[in-house]
Amino acid sequence: MVSMIDNVIQKSQIYYTRLSKWKGKVDLDIRVGPYVLQVASTQKQVLECFKLRHQVFCVEMAANPKPSRLDFDQYDNFCDHLIITHEPTGKIVGTYRLNYSGTAEEFYTQSEFDMMDWVAEQNAPFIELGRACIEKGHRRGAVITLLFRGIMEYMKAMKAEKLFGCSSLMVTDARSAALVYKYFEAKGLLADRVVRPHNSYEMKDLFFWLLVFSKGLTDEQMSEAEEKIPSLLNVYLKAGAKVASYPAYDEDFKCIDFVTILDQADMDIKHAKKFSQ
Repeated sequence: MVSMIDNVIQKSQIYYTRLSKWKGKVDLDIRVGPYVLQVASTQKQVLECFKLRHQVFCVEMAANPKPSRLDFDQYDNFCDHLIITHEPTGKIVGTYRLNYSGTAEEFYTQSEFDMMDWVAEQNAPFIELGRACIEKGHRRGAVITLLFRGIMEYMKAMKAEKLFGCSSLMVTDARSAALVYKYFEAKGLLADRVVRPHNSYEMKDLFFWLLVFSKGLTDEQMSEAEEKIPSLLNVYLKAGAKVASYPAYDEDFKCIDFVTILDQADMDIKHAKKFSQ
């Protein structure tokens, strides 16, 4: 009988084999202070991304380390990976997964949300974003801005018109999820069409709390909601992104996810200039 550890080793070996000929689709080299942003171009760099993701998602967030000490899934086979390297140490301290529609086989967001119609309706290239993480000691505005700048450059290189993906918030209760959703609604940040998560990701009691907040949020509740929104999501929203879903509960990573969509045509001009410098 094959043990769980043996399964992990076999699965890892399959990924190592596939990554042996790894080559990114785009060449980027953007330098800001001690940091350089690139697209991973070697097996070693991609494996370092998986290690960083494991540390942030599996250890720090979910407190559920994997035997392989790597965070990877089937989507990584055909995605690119933005990496931010801290030049003084040579260490990869930030990463973001990019799934280009022209080469995608499937999309992670569809595993949580009913996005079939949206994907089918797209008549221009688009990019799915996911698995964004930054090492704890480097979580500062300059690094987040650099990641977003890399996304914009990648988007330009692939001639993509839209970005979409799951944005995570570190809350797990239905009240907080409803509070943040109503905040998005009050701020005019909801898309014209809002999709729902699949049944297995739906939050119990969410619609009870949406009913509780149906008459709007107080100033105190608006402030409470703002504090729950992570910096990276705030960058997207300020750039013109819209929230296009009810919240989904991700039990594996102990967080809630919202679909966010950024259309190039809706991008805030001021922020577009900021990230193209």
